[in-house]
Amino acid sequence: MGLIYYIFTIGLEIGLPSIRSSGWRCFWFALACTIPPFALAAVSGVTLHKKLDEHSNQVAFVLFISVSFSVSAFSVLARTVAELKLGSTELGRLTLSAAILVDSFAWINLSAAVAISESGGVTLSAIFTVIAGTGFYIVCFALLRPMMQKLSKRAISGNEPVRESEELAILVGVLVSAFLGDLIGIHAVFGAFTYGLAIPQGPLSALLVEKLDDFVRGIFLPLFYVISGLRMDISSIKQVDLALYIAMLVLVAALLKVLGGVITAAAYDMQMHDGISFGLLMNSKGVIELVMLTVGINKKIIGSQSFTILVIMSVVLTAMVNPLLDSMVKPTRRLVFYKRRSLRWHDPGSELRIVACVHNPRVVPALIAIIDCTVPTKHMPVSVSVIQLIELTGHTPTLLLLQDPMFHKAKYGSHLETQSAAVSHAFQSYAQITGGVQVRTSAAISPFVTMHEDIVTETENCHAAMVLLPFHMHLAVDGSLEIASHTAVRNVNKKVLDNPPCTVAVVIDRGIGSISAHGTALRVGVLFFGGPDDCESLALADRMSNHPAIEICVVRFIPANGSTSTSSLISEDAEQRERNMDEQCLRQFVERSTIAAIEYREHVVSNAEETVEVIRKLESEGKDLLLVGKEQGLAGSRLIAGMNEWSEFPELGPIGDLLVSTDFGATCSVVVIQSPLGGYGYADGSSVRMKPDRCEDPVSDRR
Repeated sequence: MGLIYYIFTIGLEIGLPSIRSSGWRCFWFALACTIPPFALAAVSGVTLHKKLDEHSNQVAFVLFISVSFSVSAFSVLARTVAELKLGSTELGRLTLSAAILVDSFAWINLSAAVAISESGGVTLSAIFTVIAGTGFYIVCFALLRPMMQKLSKRAISGNEPVRESEELAILVGVLVSAFLGDLIGIHAVFGAFTYGLAIPQGPLSALLVEKLDDFVRGIFLPLFYVISGLRMDISSIKQVDLALYIAMLVLVAALLKVLGGVITAAAYDMQMHDGISFGLLMNSKGVIELVMLTVGINKKIIGSQSFTILVIMSVVLTAMVNPLLDSMVKPTRRLVFYKRRSLRWHDPGSELRIVACVHNPRVVPALIAIIDCTVPTKHMPVSVSVIQLIELTGHTPTLLLLQDPMFHKAKYGSHLETQSAAVSHAFQSYAQITGGVQVRTSAAISPFVTMHEDIVTETENCHAAMVLLPFHMHLAVDGSLEIASHTAVRNVNKKVLDNPPCTVAVVIDRGIGSISAHGTALRVGVLFFGGPDDCESLALADRMSNHPAIEICVVRFIPANGSTSTSSLISEDAEQRERNMDEQCLRQFVERSTIAAIEYREHVVSNAEETVEVIRKLESEGKDLLLVGKEQGLAGSRLIAGMNEWSEFPELGPIGDLLVSTDFGATCSVVVIQSPLGGYGYADGSSVRMKPDRCEDPVSDRR
């Protein structure tokens, strides 16, 4: 029963429309990786049947061995594609679509092999079994699929959910289809697989997977592994030379898959690297091959010796392929130091590229509000790459998302897909209304431990100037901040901030909303202490100053003469250079900001207490948004001495942590900005000479 329901969920995973969307290229790739190993096994199968002294039908044995050599495990491959972060790439989509074709081809041939074995040869009985199996497939799609589509459409419309009695009837139908498959001569798992294929992907399939996944994969499947291990008998391998011959054939078949991928890639003018990667991915083995081998030994198509050898080779091949996949397929972070990767380097007339990260739909309004503050127009266009951060788990719904690059258009009906569709719709609607914004939506489906790599890779691929990271806490009913979705989101933000690919802005939302929703002008405050981070804050305010409905107040904190540096390692020369850069940034800001209403203040303070008092006074004036740098530069470090000692969120810096803390009692939204430049050099420690009109001398890295 566990095997039947597991194969049924595999059928639910496979989306036939995704094959059509891949076109003929998917078909030729699948053919190139299936026919060569299939032919190799067919030629050598006759000799193997004689040497192994198998008592099964020769035709059934040859057909079964051919299937074993050419099959790919779609369920394992889908998770591998997700872990390698290839789900949104052309290679990942092509591989998944080709795997669907290969697995379908394998199941059809397996059913034929079982039919031939049961009838004792290619007889009228075997032909009848194949015809009956084809008829069973047609009946499922002609009669069952329309009924399931009605249930899915009804659930999508929201008029009436799927009732428990209907769920029960469908789950009982799995056993009925398995019984019919066994009755007509094909294996029971093929009947369950066909039944799963007939159910369209939608709310119904997502609901069934949710009901079965933990029970089947958590209880039944481990028992299946144990039983398969007990069936292995190493002592049954009597002919070592023959075992080595089979092992060689398996390895040659794997190489033929890689070769087929390379040749087909060359025919479509793809890189050789993609062809090799495709071939390696198609060699992914897993539970599907073990299921087929179990079917073969149960139906006495293969003996104990063949079963043991093939299981061992499946494990060995998997152990060989995975390291190659890690080195060949897994995209490594490219250290591309592209120009204009910060707001200060951005040309106002060119396209501003922003990466917006979404881990919860509640953060979308704040992200759109910040994007709207950058004043996107036809003359000042903004390109937004929206990344939906989705945790990769062992549950099937995550794998379902990989089959369609435009997963946000799919209507699977689960909570995850509903959220994804809502996020995409919100950004697309904003782009249509604004006119100066281009939006592209993608998903980062990976564990939280490596999710920052997806953000960095996307940032480098689109040459973004700024990354918007929502804070891991949102506004609660009582006005405090509470954890939004998952505590691991904070670690993702930390890792991005540790190695920023461009300017990074952490958005702490306290209900900023869109500019039009305020009714009055949006009041923005900029806290300027000095240093690269505060200069980036000033650059963002410079962009905002072009909006007529935004009022900007820049507050500069100047150290009193009596204040001393907190570190004796800070040279007066470095501090003077930073001061010159700060003066230049302020001068350029004032010169360019001639349209908006800008207020400029200077406050001379000598310690952290006076700094906090000035910030409290500014916040009490009713500011809607405060822009602050994560670190406050060499001179500013004097004014925040001691604040780091009681910091709750050090990733926000001392001032950002102050504005988030409950004790301070701030009510405005905050954007904490970190520049990719450390001491006007790159964050990795290397300094770089900026353009003459922006900076005259680089300063040593302060981090």
